[in-house]
Amino acid sequence: MAKKSFIPDLGEKIIIPDTSAILTGRIEILSMNCIVPLGVIGEIKHGRMNRVMSHNLNVIKTASPKEEYMALVREASRKTGDLPYLSQTDMEIIAVAKEYFGVVISDDYSLQNVCSEMGIEYHGCGIEAIKESIKWGYLCRGCGAKYESRMESCTICGHRITRYPLRESESRKS
Repeated sequence: MAKKSFIPDLGEKIIIPDTSAILTGRIEILSMNCIVPLGVIGEIKHGRMNRVMSHNLNVIKTASPKEEYMALVREASRKTGDLPYLSQTDMEIIAVAKEYFGVVISDDYSLQNVCSEMGIEYHGCGIEAIKESIKWGYLCRGCGAKYESRMESCTICGHRITRYPLRESESRKS
């Protein structure tokens, strides 16, 4: 039985895939209207996809985002609380999508969350995409203290801090 794909027919829209979307084989980078960020190409280092990429680099549309779009991504990811959870390549994917009015294909919820914040269309590849933007809070696993920004350990008891989605009533306070 084939795996379910959550990618709808996107017609002529430009697709900006992340590395995992390409590696699943659900994105046909040679036949679909794709722009592959250079960071994604750099992450594919082994296996069959590396050979496909290496042999077809002259026909694969690639892009490196302009700094102004990277700055917009950093700003939006700070606002959502996702900045510490995004790689440089993740930020490039979002920036290229913004710059070229593309549709991001990724199963990364932090990446999807920033796309949502920035008004960029996105779809999951192997799992269903998030349905609404997530605002994050930070919670001490020891004493239950809540924080607005990320930190490694609780200032009260020293335990580890974890990220959790804020409920609507909590996010309105910010």
